[in-house]
Amino acid sequence: MASVASRGGAWLVDIVASLAVAAVVSAAVSAVSGTLADLAVLLIIPGWYVVSEAVWSRTPGKWVAGIRVVDTNGDDISTLAAVVRNVTKILGGGSVLLILAGVVFIADSRDNQRLGDRWGDTLVVRV
Repeated sequence: MASVASRGGAWLVDIVASLAVAAVVSAAVSAVSGTLADLAVLLIIPGWYVVSEAVWSRTPGKWVAGIRVVDTNGDDISTLAAVVRNVTKILGGGSVLLILAGVVFIADSRDNQRLGDRWGDTLVVRV
């Protein structure tokens, strides 16, 4: 199973990269509409996680960290599982307290699963 440290490192890479992409797209789109620019940011950041995990079973940050997401049978995850496991990340990602709660869930789990992993029946494993 992937450690809390490798998952945290992957998250840091992903948040920095997704914010950079969102900023570039937002700046380009804001020439047309400020509302569309805001919408682009709101779609890019969660989409970064959901789309990359649904297509490749890993985000770019997970690739850098040498980890990936699998279902509890060890297979690639479904699109639904990618959505479900990331709902908690989207809801709790803006709060340090909720991020720490995620770390507690991982530490409390035999398979190092955070709440989203438990709901999505997924595991984060070393490659």
